[in-house]
Amino acid sequence: MFFKKKKYITINNPQKNRKNYDLTYDNVAIPEVHTHEASDSTNAVSSNASVDYDNLAIPEVHIKGRK
Repeated sequence: MFFKKKKYITINNPQKNRKNYDLTYDNVAIPEVHTHEASDSTNAVSSNASVDYDNLAIPEVHIKGRK
């Protein structure tokens, strides 16, 4: 009785269901999800950037066989 109005407003609120996510793909396996606007300094990508292979993390993938 008391919760019907609140439940109705929460379910039928279009602003509650709509999310604005910024998906950034930088040639990575898992995309980055940003919920806030990024600053200009983080959006700039250097074309002369090199990869330092001494400290590069390589993920381990274990694939299970079929039974």
